[in-house]
Amino acid sequence: MRKANQEITDKSILEEILIHSRICRIGMMDNGLPYILPFNYGYRDNRIYIHSASAGKKIDLLKNNPTVCFEVELKADIVKSDKACKWATAYRSIVGYGNIEILDDLAQKQQALEIIMTHNGAPGLTEFEPKQVDAVLVLKLTIDTLTGKQSGNWDKVHNPELYNMETERLLLIEISMDDLENIHRLHSVQEVDEYNTLGIPTTIGETEKLTESMIMDRYKLPRNKYTWKICLKESGQFIGMAGFTLSNDKFKLGEIYYKLHPGYWGNGYATETAKRLVKAGFDDFGLQKVEAGVASENIKSISVLEKIGMKREGLRRKILPIRGDWKDSYHYAIVRGDGGW
Repeated sequence: MRKANQEITDKSILEEILIHSRICRIGMMDNGLPYILPFNYGYRDNRIYIHSASAGKKIDLLKNNPTVCFEVELKADIVKSDKACKWATAYRSIVGYGNIEILDDLAQKQQALEIIMTHNGAPGLTEFEPKQVDAVLVLKLTIDTLTGKQSGNWDKVHNPELYNMETERLLLIEISMDDLENIHRLHSVQEVDEYNTLGIPTTIGETEKLTESMIMDRYKLPRNKYTWKICLKESGQFIGMAGFTLSNDKFKLGEIYYKLHPGYWGNGYATETAKRLVKAGFDDFGLQKVEAGVASENIKSISVLEKIGMKREGLRRKILPIRGDWKDSYHYAIVRGDGGW
């Protein structure tokens, strides 16, 4: 690799790219010429699985030569600037080589299709009619070699530690998949769900899908969503979550949320978190106004918002879908300059 400083050698990052990406481009040989096709796929244990029609040009080519080159990118975004020569690309990608085996065994195809569905965020949709399974082929690409590369600006653009925050007693750290079980437990608590539109997850797979979408938010440019876990500074104990959504336009608006495990209610942690989020909105994100929505019956959260100087600006009627009912929501906000901010 020409730029060794941009090479990805950490196997966990290579795995992350394969796990979180959705499109794999495969290069085959067609009478000495390259033939490239994009596929959605599933990945598990050093193998990429692709479903295919039972006949076609690619099948003919693979039967003749199963050795392929493939490319997967986690993200590739244009980073704009006010000067043409300052534009850049932020990306992480993989190039690899391997051999493709055409699976026609019913049980093997069934398992591979389950992997593909799970990879694409639908772990519960794995019931296939035998006729459907019989009608498709599955390509199993066993990876032989793998190299990864990222743009020189990747860490600067996507470094999650850049947005970590702290207060007197708390740490706000951007979430990762390592937090999955804690997030699932938090969302499974009935008291937390009382005013939560997400609802209690039925499986940890449901929480995994939600968590993955939150993590992938950090790869969007311009980025508009941030999600943190809230931990006690002294012990590192996970006690809740917080988030920020930015308008990323001329109105310079942002909306915050927070949720804590009931075992840590009544200690001022919610107020401490909300206050730090507002500070980040004005100081770090350069916002003009920070907003928050709260169910009109959520007295405790209303108290938190008013403690940090937010003002009630209106009522949105029957907007929150909570456990089969529609609840009213108060709109709270604080403007740069209010109360010394």
